[in-house]
Amino acid sequence: MHQLLKTGLRGLALFSLAATVGLSSARAADEPITIGFAIAESGWLQNYDSAPFKAAVLKIDEINKAGGLLGRQLKYRVIDTKTERERSASAGAELIRSGVNLLVVSCDYDFGAPAALAGQKAKVITMSLCAADPKMGVQGVGDYAFTANSAAQSEGVAIAEYAQEKLKLKTTYVLEDTTIEYSKSGCAGFRAAWAKGDGKDSILGNDVFKNNDPSIAAQITRLNSLSKKPDSVFVCSFMPGGASAIRQLRAAGINVPILGTTAMVDNYWLNAVPKLKDFYVPAFMSLYGDDPRPAMNTFIANFKARWKEAPVSSYSVLGYSLIEQWAYAVTTTHSTDSDKNLAVMNSFTNQPFLVGPTTYRKDLHIQLNRPWLILKVENGSFHAVEMYQNKFTPDKKLLFRIGG
Repeated sequence: MHQLLKTGLRGLALFSLAATVGLSSARAADEPITIGFAIAESGWLQNYDSAPFKAAVLKIDEINKAGGLLGRQLKYRVIDTKTERERSASAGAELIRSGVNLLVVSCDYDFGAPAALAGQKAKVITMSLCAADPKMGVQGVGDYAFTANSAAQSEGVAIAEYAQEKLKLKTTYVLEDTTIEYSKSGCAGFRAAWAKGDGKDSILGNDVFKNNDPSIAAQITRLNSLSKKPDSVFVCSFMPGGASAIRQLRAAGINVPILGTTAMVDNYWLNAVPKLKDFYVPAFMSLYGDDPRPAMNTFIANFKARWKEAPVSSYSVLGYSLIEQWAYAVTTTHSTDSDKNLAVMNSFTNQPFLVGPTTYRKDLHIQLNRPWLILKVENGSFHAVEMYQNKFTPDKKLLFRIGG
């Protein structure tokens, strides 16, 4: 009798444990999947973070309306980094402590990496909205860090090749904004590709400035004092200093084509340089109804429907596609486990997403040869010219600016 009682109690305990585990698993399966955003909702970086963040939310909404991810709804939380490195670090750490399944950080390596390091430490996949410096990945943060963007070097390479091949430009002058890693990387790619095409001597000069410099008069004087004048100027910069530099170049009577990096894309700054023309950049998409890819125009329409306004930046598509990429991995593995999803993402080879074909490797978490849409300013607006894919692929020495 005593033995039967012990056996019965043991069985009851095991049943209760199994029931508890089963209930716990059921609750876990019903709990939302969480995404944390440590991004700038104030400060100058907001100009770059805002549109891709809204596009990421658009994709989250679409997934939820379709039944969720693994049958679970997605929820998100945002902490404003205020374009401050210290706040970036604390925001990333707080979101990781809250148990997010995916961490999303700002559009720039310098300001996004402090948050991304918290994700790396916790072994949680972390993706930048649009950082273009290759260090936003394995080498600068760790193997759980990705960026949805192409390398800034590829921006420089693409616009250099396009200028030489399509615009038939033979010489150039480089104005490099040395404020952040992005613009330095863009210039490195441009110089390498231009020299490869027309030789180092066809780069008639290099000069530097800072984004917050009120004047580049000295740089313009040095440019104008050249015995041989360049037939183009490359400005690797970002807002707001990039617009100021371009305005000063034109005001000084320098009317040759100006080539820019992708950070200078879109119309929101053009009123700072009235009647600007002959300005070219490599872009992800056009917001102005002339993108040659129907899917991009559908995306813009859906963005407008969700936010009651059009995206102000073509960087928006990167936010949409980073959610696409992570959700694809989660669906493939049937799991939110970062290690499992890391293996899937590292296997992407020209994987089709809205932003374009996407390839990652274990040692490189940024794009090198994704096609660009070349945009040109005419009549107060950017306009699509044509798709262009860079032929020269930056190697690691160039990507990490080793030896130059």
